[in-house]
Amino acid sequence: MTATVADIINALEKWAPSSLAEDWDNSGLQVGSPQKKIKHLGLCLDLTPHTLEQAISKGIDCLLTHHPLIFKPLRNLSFDSWQTNLIRKLIKEDIALIAAHTNLDAAQNGVSEVLARLLNLKIERALSPSPGASLFLVSVCLPKGYEEEIRKLLLETGAGVRGAYKGCSFCVEGQGSFYPLAEAKPVFGERGKLNLVSERKIEFITPAFLLPRILTLIKERHPYEEVPIDIIPLKGRDFRFGLGRVGELPLSHTLHDLAKKVGEVLQTRDVFVVGELQRLVKKVAVCGGSGGELLKEALKQGVDVYITGEVKYHQAREAEALGLALISVGHFESEHVIISEMARFFREWAEGEGCPLKISVLEEKSPFKRAF
Repeated sequence: MTATVADIINALEKWAPSSLAEDWDNSGLQVGSPQKKIKHLGLCLDLTPHTLEQAISKGIDCLLTHHPLIFKPLRNLSFDSWQTNLIRKLIKEDIALIAAHTNLDAAQNGVSEVLARLLNLKIERALSPSPGASLFLVSVCLPKGYEEEIRKLLLETGAGVRGAYKGCSFCVEGQGSFYPLAEAKPVFGERGKLNLVSERKIEFITPAFLLPRILTLIKERHPYEEVPIDIIPLKGRDFRFGLGRVGELPLSHTLHDLAKKVGEVLQTRDVFVVGELQRLVKKVAVCGGSGGELLKEALKQGVDVYITGEVKYHQAREAEALGLALISVGHFESEHVIISEMARFFREWAEGEGCPLKISVLEEKSPFKRAF
């Protein structure tokens, strides 16, 4: 099997569904055709002149980046800007470009979750649950004896999760009635008369982004011509998915020691701290990238310290005034940890699909350098 751009996008959907992306984001296919066949996938945080030159020299025919090259709508395709000039080169070299941005931030094993694991946090929840993680109650009625198919489906898709338990559902027995018209093709019963069938009703909870796949699978496996399904929106969200993560360290650390550990894990000396260096911290929020806008969410969760890539000056002042410790480690440094996870994911996917796909991690560095 030779992979296509669409295959890469579909594989990514299983890890970081596009419906988890924030409304303001622009993840997905940026340049190229979904039908394009590819043999060499390149991975990087940003498409820059440096990473694109590497891709061209290595013969890469599809690039997957974290940050979108096309973020705001383009007004023209004049090649006067660095951005449109990169687009011109991509088209000229026939290299497809895909971006996985806030959907990869929000996913399980996404940016913030990888960062939290590197710091040995026991993860409790997302800091800011994704709109795509809104919860729905799904009820489906089916003939007695078919309910096991739905239970298997929950385990396959990841629906029906409650805390540390998966595949959770509730089933009750009842009697269904239906009167098939002349054009109907009933599996059970007869046309032209009222039929009574012993049925089971199964209910389970699922986040919104799983709904399309779940409904498709139910309709494929359900024996009825017309499938009786009820979908009821709930007020809550699935706290497994969203921006940032909240968790606890195995042991309390001083803010100084935790900041030092963050620098060691992310291999950087440029770690900035807000707060008293000797204060003890245990409950932690993390968010890769620019996480200043989630400062109030961190306060709501009662964390001792918030670790993120970068914050604005006035956000740091706000944290200082409210007694929330901050550790700022750099946008690039806090997010580049996802690249090795992307490589692992696609190598395992290609092997599972029997696909001879070459995968390369491109060399890149933060745009910021020490002046002295």
